[in-house]
Amino acid sequence: MGVLTLSDLAVAYGEETVIHGLNLEVAEGELVSLLGPSGAGKTTILKAVAGLLTPARGDIRIDGRSVRGRPPEKRSAVMVFQNPLLFPFMDVAQNIGFGLRMQGVAPDEARGRIRDILELTRLTGLEGRRVNEISGGQQQRVALARALVLRPSILLLDEPLSNLDANLRQQMRELLQDIQSETRVTTLLVTHDQSEALMISHRIGLLLSGRLRQVGAPKDLFQRPVDRGVAEFFGGCNFFGGRIRMGAFSCELGSFPAPDISANGQRLTATIRPEDILVGADSEYPIAGRVRKASFEGAATRLWVDCGAVSLVVLTPCSDLAPGQPVRLRLPAEKIRIFPPEKESASADVNQPSP
Repeated sequence: MGVLTLSDLAVAYGEETVIHGLNLEVAEGELVSLLGPSGAGKTTILKAVAGLLTPARGDIRIDGRSVRGRPPEKRSAVMVFQNPLLFPFMDVAQNIGFGLRMQGVAPDEARGRIRDILELTRLTGLEGRRVNEISGGQQQRVALARALVLRPSILLLDEPLSNLDANLRQQMRELLQDIQSETRVTTLLVTHDQSEALMISHRIGLLLSGRLRQVGAPKDLFQRPVDRGVAEFFGGCNFFGGRIRMGAFSCELGSFPAPDISANGQRLTATIRPEDILVGADSEYPIAGRVRKASFEGAATRLWVDCGAVSLVVLTPCSDLAPGQPVRLRLPAEKIRIFPPEKESASADVNQPSP
């Protein structure tokens, strides 16, 4: 098992810094996902940990020891790439055992470890197949098995499921969960897929433009974003401005308790997720609006509702609402997230969802 610590890590390509002062610790047996859009710098971080890139600043420690300057094969960190990169002239078992042969592991021990890892990755029976005789999902499992059989301190996964179709990707997510739970290998995974990160991670670090914006449990990032940028990444689209007055957030949609925000008189921004807005027909639903657009999405219907100067996007199981219809809404106070003053953005005052 291992502990991975990144301290004030900065990585540059030429004169351009792409990772800015990143601090992160992955605890022993933990699976942490680095989530972010393409170009955010996720794979760059993995390559720095693996020893494929040299940081411009900061330190990388595995089990408390710095690995800066140490070659990749001396780091006990193994990386699984987006493409499996298997040897086409070897069968499955030979691919899995390649690293063991390079390490000089005795043949009897190697055979036992390969047999165990075949079972763990659900590849038993395929050990004699060539790479071109197995599916894409099976190839990715071979790449994972090849890494795990080395028993690394740190497992690095670079979007390993992105080339698989939707059904196979879901199966692989479940398999990754099972494998990580059984082996307890410390894992740093990078992905741009929110549902993947939310499903399999103990914690998530959101990376935007080379900066770690928030780290926490999946529910924390989804339900309690630290700023508008984090909220938008996780599908937030309802933003409205207001002011704190005597422990309440007052805005055009009403007044909501804000006991933890000490910014009396300051203009702040709040958000609420579309699925947290309630639709009803009586006085318990105090906000009057009119449906501008409705989009049926199977289990729910997405509504664009104009409420005076503020527009809200609502996700509701009600499927009988059409454009032009009046509607009444309620915003549960406990579901509203008010961003602290230091996170205020000049562009975050009024929500204007796209039609």
